[in-house]
Amino acid sequence: MDDIDKKKNKNISELKISDTNNIVNNNIDNNNNDNNNNNNQCNINENNNLNIKRINELELYIENSKKKEYDNFLRYKAEIENIKKRSSINIEKTYKFALENFSKDLLPIIDNLERSIQLLDKDNNKLTIMIQGIELTLKSIINLINKYGIKIINKINVPFNPNKHQIISSIKSNKFKSNLVINVMQNGYILHNRLLRPAMVIVSN
Repeated sequence: MDDIDKKKNKNISELKISDTNNIVNNNIDNNNNDNNNNNNQCNINENNNLNIKRINELELYIENSKKKEYDNFLRYKAEIENIKKRSSINIEKTYKFALENFSKDLLPIIDNLERSIQLLDKDNNKLTIMIQGIELTLKSIINLINKYGIKIINKINVPFNPNKHQIISSIKSNKFKSNLVINVMQNGYILHNRLLRPAMVIVSN
């Protein structure tokens, strides 16, 4: 009986030891699994953080690229507008002043026609038709130059303007205030605000 009890006790002890080893092994396995899981989670979190950082960098790059492209667009648009404006101004200037040299050459002809009318005897009936012909010719030329932007400087009783007038004489006068144009000896001309020739004037003092 004693031997049987001993065997039983021995078996029980062995079972306990075996169970204990199993428990320990299971705990170790569980701990290893937990560690692996923790490591995996850390790796996942780290990868997620890297991905988020990369996404943020890409979004910032895209935003900066858009801003740069928009700035370039505005700059190029402004440059195109400036080119258009400069071209338009140059074309306008070319159009306005293309006749400048021709107009200057035409002025002596106008002067001669005006002098002819002044010198011819208007009381002489024989000259009436000639005078009328010269007057019509002069009027036609004046209308033509006016059409192309040429204006005559021939007003009297206006203040002397060195940008429009050239003094050939000054006269003391009680009828006019000082520094007024009292007589125009030769008409001046302006082409689109550009002086072709100053008017030759007599000024009061």
